[in-house]
Amino acid sequence: MRSLRRVLLVLAACSFATSHSATAADFFLTIGGGYSPSGNQASLERNVLFFQRLLKQHRLDENVNDIYFSDGDHPDDDLQVIDRTSIPKANQLMAEFFGSQRDLGLSYRNHEIDKVRGSTSPKNIQQWFDDVGSTMEKGDRLVLYVTAHGNESQTRNHPYNTSISLWNHRKITVSELSAMLDQLPEGVSVVTIMVQCHAGGFARLVYNEGDPDKGRSSQTRSGFFATVHDRPAAGCTPEIDEATYVEYSTYFWEAIAGRTRLDQPIELPDYNQDGVVSFEEAHAYTILKSDTIDLPIKTSGEFLGEESLFQDEQHPELLPRDLAYDELITFATASDRAVLEGLSEQLDLQGENRLEVAEQKKEKARPRGRRRARNTDTDSSAALRRKIATDMRSRWPGLANPLNPIGIELMTTRSDDFIRAIEVHPDYANYRELANTSKTKLSDREKEVKYERFIRTVENVILRENLIRMGNANTIAAFEAILEGETASLGSPKRQ
Repeated sequence: MRSLRRVLLVLAACSFATSHSATAADFFLTIGGGYSPSGNQASLERNVLFFQRLLKQHRLDENVNDIYFSDGDHPDDDLQVIDRTSIPKANQLMAEFFGSQRDLGLSYRNHEIDKVRGSTSPKNIQQWFDDVGSTMEKGDRLVLYVTAHGNESQTRNHPYNTSISLWNHRKITVSELSAMLDQLPEGVSVVTIMVQCHAGGFARLVYNEGDPDKGRSSQTRSGFFATVHDRPAAGCTPEIDEATYVEYSTYFWEAIAGRTRLDQPIELPDYNQDGVVSFEEAHAYTILKSDTIDLPIKTSGEFLGEESLFQDEQHPELLPRDLAYDELITFATASDRAVLEGLSEQLDLQGENRLEVAEQKKEKARPRGRRRARNTDTDSSAALRRKIATDMRSRWPGLANPLNPIGIELMTTRSDDFIRAIEVHPDYANYRELANTSKTKLSDREKEVKYERFIRTVENVILRENLIRMGNANTIAAFEAILEGETASLGSPKRQ
């Protein structure tokens, strides 16, 4: 029975993919950038450029592909960037040991995205649905990518009605975007990839106005989101060094591209070995690879949380939440199995009661109040930094204030002396090693989130099987439609 159910789900997904690719066209809509120059970081621009390279790689750049970014094509400087390599080394060391590295190398410039359709105003986004969305036909698919900022809901009674931040401090809420999607012609499907803070509220677009109490949308909508509705997301930075980017779409798009932002090859996360990396597999890859505060979710998981149940007194036929791991894994999809096994290895989870252990470890990792979690590498590097600075002040007492004339000299005419004095210090090599190591270690919050990712995956596997056991045909059909969107992949040929 279990295998038959899986086969039916796979056949449904394959049927969708075949019919979609044979008859449909993809439309791409990108909403990117910040709410003002000070909130429009370079990483948002680079995300859009990375996505455009991916579309070109898949020969999809000639499809309908519209970008709305920050202030559109206005010539003013609208992008915040930090290029630390542009700062002389002596200045960098002076900031590191005697001042602050915050905003070092900060500047503003105009964004460098070509062929932007307009600014991210609610009016422009609505106009796209009027002018372009209305031309879509049955079977077409809208791929909506949002790389912007986001806000929590402003309505206490509707906490999931979060919003996307637009230029000039405007916004689009879940309910407002739902109304725009409602305008699309019948038979058009939607897949969203959203990486803004509080993005998870948009996982409820499967419901009318994003509200489960108002019924399910008749439109097929699926999506992937950097984090849940009530948390910020990782990633927005003015740094131009893309090697430092760790936000959701960095991993999501590299999984599909098969190459990193820096054009390095990766092992394709083709977990079901069908020769194609689906959206769902890219999402699973991101859950495994990203070491951030994000708790990534997808529409199907949000749907299961609303529509399915765990075993209780009224439903003894359902699976319990604390199902033994060996039985749990038999219900897992290939992507689920990859996540569960991968996180088990990362978190050293073993045995049949992994859920219980994960919950215990999650609580242990959770920071308490204002207590700062002790990181011995960070503490040790800070102590060495202070010692090196003290020794430099002993040599040049004027460095008690780096803006004294001696400080200016050491950053200009005597910069070689200053750099050499720092780098030959007997503790400098150890300090640099400890400082670099501390940057790669997970914080307590990041550790806690890793356990949460495992727990949420366990729950979704059980809730999916229980949804089938509950036997409501309409609900199962709605869920399968979501899965069709999630298990599809990037790229379908234009309508013949």
